[in-house]
Order: sequence, then structure tokens, then C-alpha cells
Amino acid sequence: MTIHFHEAVPFDLDEAGSEYYQDAWIYDHDFHWYKLDAPFYRNMVGSIGGPVLEIGCGTGRLMVPWLKDGLNVTGVDLSEDMLERARQKIARLGKATAANATLIQKDMRKLRFRSQFNVAVCAFNTMMHLYTHEDISLFLRGVHRALVTDGTFMFDVLNPDFRWLMRDPAKRWSRIRFKHPHYGTTYHYTTNHYYDAHDQIVYVYVYHEPVDEKDGPSYVLRFGHRIFFPQEMTYLLETHGFEVENLFGGFDGSDLELYSTTSVFICRKR
Repeated sequence: MTIHFHEAVPFDLDEAGSEYYQDAWIYDHDFHWYKLDAPFYRNMVGSIGGPVLEIGCGTGRLMVPWLKDGLNVTGVDLSEDMLERARQKIARLGKATAANATLIQKDMRKLRFRSQFNVAVCAFNTMMHLYTHEDISLFLRGVHRALVTDGTFMFDVLNPDFRWLMRDPAKRWSRIRFKHPHYGTTYHYTTNHYYDAHDQIVYVYVYHEPVDEKDGPSYVLRFGHRIFFPQEMTYLLETHGFEVENLFGGFDGSDLELYSTTSVFICRKR
């Protein structure tokens, strides 16, 4: 079976914006290579100490090392499939270590914790799923409420790259061959996207297609990313009770510049 739809267009974010996060095995497979942020967050969180709140904990990629370090960690995610995968990983750590983990299925706009965490982490572009000012206001108020006095909030988002944003939505990009974790056959991975400059939202399509059409189904997974500019984000943080202590252009602590791929914010609750 071949996917005949090629051009990326906007879609209903409430209906399809979380498609990519419903299959934890596919998610882990597609991002098994991503390790840039783990040492940074492990060192930062370890230096502050728990309890730790991770928003968008996914399958436990960052949580597991924190638990191994003896920290008390609460992970929040909207996808039950991702949380179940995280539970499986955490269970392998042993009862004593796993007892320090709490996993909660929750919309990050509806955090209802009150002043109990030393540090909150929202890693790997998770905040880019907050598409409106109301969304981010609800989220930041919840994080602020969850942190103790002088608590730390750390997160990263993609630094806007107009070379990428303005790619032709009718073309496929990032062509990669991979062995499908469910079917065991060779697939092609490609993407394309449409950027809505007015709302600052990227509508992303991820295509999985078998090299041989007999080797499994073709399908597409979608998600959206809200683009945040550094000064915009700083303003949003300051108006919700946070002081930006550091803004890095990567997990090596480098300065943010034009070609930095990531903006890493270290903030303090005022």
C-alpha cells in the first residue's frame, strides 16, 4: 500500500496532534539515538536534588537515571501507552528504587500540585505542544504552583530555524531506512511539514512506508509544534513568576546564537 497524500497541510491539533505519542514502541525506536540532553539534565537535577517533577516524561528516558541516582521523581504524561512503557522500565530497577517513582496520566495544562518539588523539568521540546497563549499560561501557572520557594524550572525548545520552517511542504525530507519494531521488515522514514506563520505552529507529518509494499502497512503519524522565539519565551516566563537565570544554545552550555538548534532555559521561581 502506498500513501498517495504528499503535501503537508494544517490539521486539527485536538484530533491528531498526539498521534505520534500513542505507540510507545515506535516512539522509542525513532528516538533511541537521542541522548544529547540526558547528561545535562542528570547533572543539573542531581546538583539540586529531589523531589523532581518531570512534565512529559514519556517512556522514562530521563526518569530512569534520576531514579538510579536515588531521587524521588513524579512523572506526568498525557499518553497512557508511554506511561505503561515507563512503568516497565522502572520495574526493572527493583522494588526499592521503583518505590521512588510516581507516574500520573495528566494534561500538562492541568497540573494540580502545590509547592512540593525542588525542580521541574520539561524536556525534549514538550512545551512546543502548548499551542496558544492560554495553554502556556495554564501550564506555567501549574508549574509555578508545584515548585517550592526558589524552586528551579528547566526546559528546552527548538530555536527557530527559518531554513527548516520554510521547506517545501510538498516534498519529503529526512529519508532514513530502519527495521520496523513491530513487523521486523525494512521501512523508510520520511517527514514533511507546513508552517503557519500567523499562529507560529508547525504541522508535522511522519511517514512510515515499507521498502517492499508486501512487508507491512504504510501509515502517517502527525504532531504539532508551537514555535517560540527566545524573547517571547522570556516574557511569558517573567509574567508568570519566573526569572530566567540562564539561556543556553545547547546542552554543552554554549551561548544562544543564530544557528543554535536548541534553546535551554534555566529558571527560578520568584
